[in-house]
Amino acid sequence: MLARPNDTQRMSRAAELTGARPTTFVRAPAVREAERVLREHQDTVLSKRDRATPREALDNPPPPTMAAWEAARGNRSRIANAG
Repeated sequence: MLARPNDTQRMSRAAELTGARPTTFVRAPAVREAERVLREHQDTVLSKRDRATPREALDNPPPPTMAAWEAARGNRSRIANAG
């Protein structure tokens, strides 16, 4: 969306009043908003219960399944034969 002439004049006048160059005056809020959006999408906020779940799984892991035992057995033989 292009700025209308009146918008451009107002932004230029506001930049002049703050002592900033017009491009700096216009870009600064856009950069702040970009940083906010990036932070919002970068951080994952977990509930207290969600934070406890991985810790609980590490502290009290479930017993291995048959598939896990078979995978471990298969990897052990590959590693033993590689040397």
